[in-house]
Parts: sequence; structure tokens; C-alpha cells
Amino acid sequence: MLSGEKIQMMRTEHDLSQKELAEKLGVSRQAIAKWETNRGIPDIENLKRIAQLFEVSIDYLVSEEESIQEHVMKLPIDLEQYPIPKGNGLREDHVVLEKFPDAGAIRELYRRRKMTTKENMVDFLLFPGIQEVQDHWRDASKYYLIERNSRHFLVNVTENAVLTRRLAIDVSGKSFELAGDKFIKTRRKLK
Repeated sequence: MLSGEKIQMMRTEHDLSQKELAEKLGVSRQAIAKWETNRGIPDIENLKRIAQLFEVSIDYLVSEEESIQEHVMKLPIDLEQYPIPKGNGLREDHVVLEKFPDAGAIRELYRRRKMTTKENMVDFLLFPGIQEVQDHWRDASKYYLIERNSRHFLVNVTENAVLTRRLAIDVSGKSFELAGDKFIKTRRKLK
């Protein structure tokens, strides 16, 4: 998808006319029309404004191959710099609450890697649960489902980054699948 098509798609997702988007960016409606038809590209300052307005990165806007669901925004952090919360909270909870203060809902997720038939057989016959334990030792990071402005985001908090992916799939059930993983909603809600 070309950058003009992405701008048009995001503009319509946000229920903005070309004129309304032009006003938000401080450009003419003709400039928006030109960008959306790929007869021109926004300069770097306008790319920054568009990325900020639609909560995507500049890389996503200029990459022709990446879909919104494949796009992951990475925000570097140092998890050790966050205080250990009192009670039963986690540092990761604090990070998510700080990075997404305007979220309508934040829910903790449990990630389960999809296993191959062979892995399922070994897991079932020899060592029940061992594959899942090994997977969680390899990836002990926390996952959250964020709802903000009628959009859903999958957030992964690691020791050194917050990885955010906008979801274009139905997440209304108790679980959803994405990129070979199954995400199960826990009862724990932060917001």
C-alpha cells in the first residue's frame, strides 16, 4: 500500500474529510488530495504531524509493504527505572498506565504460542505443559489489550521497550489469535 492510500485509509477511519485533515495539519485541501492520489508526498514536518495524529510511525507511512497490523511501534524504556508497586501490581502495569493515560480500557492478556502437531503430541504424551513453560521462560514479557478511541492495540512490555501494534481484527471474544499466538483475556483489568 502506498503512503497516499495509507493517509486516505486513516483519514476515513477517523471520519475526517480532506478539508478537516487539511485544517488539522495547516495545509490546503488540495495538498491532501495530491498526497492521497500519490501525485506528491508530504514533507518531513507534515509526515511527523500525520504520524502523530494517526498514532503511527513515519516508517509505516513511507513503507509500501507494511500493513497497519504488521506495523509495530517501539518505544525504548528501562523497566528497572520504574518503581515496584505496592500490593499486587507489576512494573509493567505502571508502564502501560503511564504510556496510555487516555485509554478507555486496559486489560491484561495471557499469551499462548500455537504449537505444531509434533509439539502437541510431545507435550501431551511425555511432559504435559512443558512446551508452555519453556515458551514462557523464553518470553516472560507482559501483554495488554488497550482500547482507545474505538481502536484496539496489542501492547507488549519488555525489559527495554514498549511494543505497540494496532489491531485490525475482532477482539470482542475471550481470546483472539495473531501471528501464531493466541491471546487470552485475563480477569485483571487496569482500567
